[in-house]
Amino acid sequence: MHIQSTHHVLIAGSRYATREMLDYARRAVQRAHAKGYTIIVGDNPKGVDMAVVQECRRLKARVIVAGIANFPRNYGCKHGTYIKVGYETYFSAPHHMSSPYAARDRWMVDQAQTCLFVWNGDSPGTKAGYEYAVQRGKDAHLIKFDRELKPYG
Repeated sequence: MHIQSTHHVLIAGSRYATREMLDYARRAVQRAHAKGYTIIVGDNPKGVDMAVVQECRRLKARVIVAGIANFPRNYGCKHGTYIKVGYETYFSAPHHMSSPYAARDRWMVDQAQTCLFVWNGDSPGTKAGYEYAVQRGKDAHLIKFDRELKPYG
C-alpha cells in the first residue's frame, strides 16, 4: 500500500512589489506546480499574493487561498479552495496578534512544509511571517529584493 502525501508550499510576500518580485513569485508557482505541490497564498488583491493567485489560475495549479472574510479579496481561484481563518484561531497564542491578518499568516505557515517569502526589504508582515516560519522549524526562505526599484502596479 502506497500512501501519497501532499506537500504544501506557502508563497507570500510584500504588497508593494517590483516587477522582478512578481516575476519571481510567478516562477515559484510554476516550479511548485511542476512538482505537484499545493500552493498556499493569502488573499491580498495587490502585490505578491495577487501575482501568485493569477499564476495559479492560469496553470490551474492546486491552491488554497486564505483570508479573514467570507470570500477572497483577490477573487481566489474557482478551481482551488478558499479558507476563512478566524482570528480566534490564534487569539490565545503566546504573542498577542496585532491583526486578524497576522493570525491568517500564522495559519498559512502552520499548514505548509515549505515557506517562501518574497520581500521588498520593508514590509513588516512579510518579515514577521518568515520569522514565525523559522521559529516553527519550517523550510523557510526569505528572498529580499532591492527596495530602490519602483513598485509595479
